Amino acid sequence: MKRVIITGSPRTQGRSAHVAEMLFEANIDERPEDELFLVPISEIEVGPCIGCGACRELTDVTFRADDGTEYTEPRPRCVFDDDMQTLYDLLDDADEVTIVSPIYFSGAPAPLKCLLDRLQPYFYADTRKAPKRPATLHVLGEGGDPHGFDPLVSEVKSALACAGFRLITVFDWVGKVTPQGEITAEADEIEIAKLDPESAQKQPKQEKQAAQRKQAGQQKQQKQSKQSGQRPKLDLYGNQSKGKKRG
Repeated sequence: MKRVIITGSPRTQGRSAHVAEMLFEANIDERPEDELFLVPISEIEVGPCIGCGACRELTDVTFRADDGTEYTEPRPRCVFDDDMQTLYDLLDDADEVTIVSPIYFSGAPAPLKCLLDRLQPYFYADTRKAPKRPATLHVLGEGGDPHGFDPLVSEVKSALACAGFRLITVFDWVGKVTPQGEITAEADEIEIAKLDPESAQKQPKQEKQAAQRKQAGQQKQQKQSKQSGQRPKLDLYGNQSKGKKRG
């Protein structure tokens, strides 16, 4: 297994860095056979996406096999030659990715947002329909902001989906880690709905159709009740019934 841990804070010794190091060490102890990569965004150079659209075309990338032979494959890449090129290689081969990030005004810090935006080549490569690999998000913050961190979750979930990952779990560390990295309480674990893209698209449509059928049935029942002079009864779940009791 190849696992990648990305630290999204621009600070080298902040809460996020401490938690990322903790996760890194824990993975080494628990899964010594795995390949593990720690990517602190504060120590790499990743520029912003400028929306040039050049990444619509796949780039021929050279790889080296285990036996030393080299081979070339077309892969989604950005035209800017910075550290994002190495990160593309890591993400292509990763079986799982973890992002550890602080909250900046409910969303991602600027350096992490640059990284997420630079996943745009995967969007044009249309890898969104490929089987998804698991991803987790650890959220850090001092606490006290009443606006939460839903935008951060949405940004990470959307960008990683293009790169072939599905956000499975969010760990809420807000107010539970000191600036020195001391953990004062366990993180709250938030499960993200595990729906494949096809099911996610079908479910709202199916729910809407079911609601329409239910409404049509209720209207028909009301019309029949009015004609017979009877008032429709309601069961414990608020659905109109024909007078039957739930046992």
